Amino acid sequence: MKVVVIDDSMLVRLQLKKFFEEEMKYEVAALGNDGNEAVALYNEHKPDLITIDLTMPNKDGYEALKEIVAAHPDARILICSAIKDPAKVTQTLEAGAKGYIKKPLQLTNTEYVERIKDDIEEALED
Repeated sequence: MKVVVIDDSMLVRLQLKKFFEEEMKYEVAALGNDGNEAVALYNEHKPDLITIDLTMPNKDGYEALKEIVAAHPDARILICSAIKDPAKVTQTLEAGAKGYIKKPLQLTNTEYVERIKDDIEEALED
């Protein structure tokens, strides 16, 4: 499995990279920090999965999500965000996201990690 991770926080990017490589045994093909890089890196790497933060500079995650899905309707995208507004979560899912990982990341919490793994597996089944 090939993954691209997009977040404007270097700490979050590195945490997710470590999680995907060590916990999931996936290849992290690229890391990016805004919506423009999300679109470019998706087009370049055609990953099996991409995680995208919503609140980022230049182009936000929602705009990147819509752009990727328009060009690649089969894209498997997980939103990874601190936004807890149920309407925003629903909006991203309706736009084509396959799941929603809540930040802050709690990668030492077993229950949280199991939920993320379930979300990843569901996203990859579609």
